Amino acid sequence: MAVSFIQIMDNGMKSLVFDKFKSFLNLTDINRDLVFFPKELAQRKIAEKRGESTVEFISVWREGIQFDWQRQRSTVARHGIKMQYVDSLTKTQIVTVKAVPSLINYRFWLWSRDLDSIMKAAEAYLFWVHNNPSLVLYYNGLYEMDMYMKFNGGVSDQTNYNIYEKGLYFVYEFPITLEGWVLTSINTKTILKIIVDLYCREGQSPNYRDTLIDEYIIEATP
Repeated sequence: MAVSFIQIMDNGMKSLVFDKFKSFLNLTDINRDLVFFPKELAQRKIAEKRGESTVEFISVWREGIQFDWQRQRSTVARHGIKMQYVDSLTKTQIVTVKAVPSLINYRFWLWSRDLDSIMKAAEAYLFWVHNNPSLVLYYNGLYEMDMYMKFNGGVSDQTNYNIYEKGLYFVYEFPITLEGWVLTSINTKTILKIIVDLYCREGQSPNYRDTLIDEYIIEATP
């Protein structure tokens, strides 16, 4: 079964967040040190991955998707972009990619027993806005798509301070809004030959007489 493009964006966001913040928590393996679940489920899921109850990890979750009316008049949204031929020999059809502009709201959480490590990560998050933050994906492995990130909201403390039941560890939440595109591709017919006939019309209405003068044939070149 084909993977949805939304899931591809999810995977891209997980990789981006992990690469950006792994060093602050001394993490090395995205498969072992990150989970894609809401905060309420994250600690259990990381324990299932690791086979033990540990705290130093990152969790990411996509909270919602909405249509982005600000970008709905762009060319890629309204008409699509023609890519490559379905068959480079016959050239009877061409792949056209269309996209729906969307805003995808993500949140990620850093879990650690070391508060200062999280504060250093928070500083990096605040400076991130000045580094042209974007998620870069390649559609079909060929066409680069830059999806810009916005930071709406602040870093918030989500720690459960009932330490006598849970133990003391810190949880901080970071929001990111991705200006993304939900893509699909369709095959459209191509025009391989155009025939233009030139006629001379004589006589009076309704008894016209048309005489073929010349014919021009325009064919698609390889």
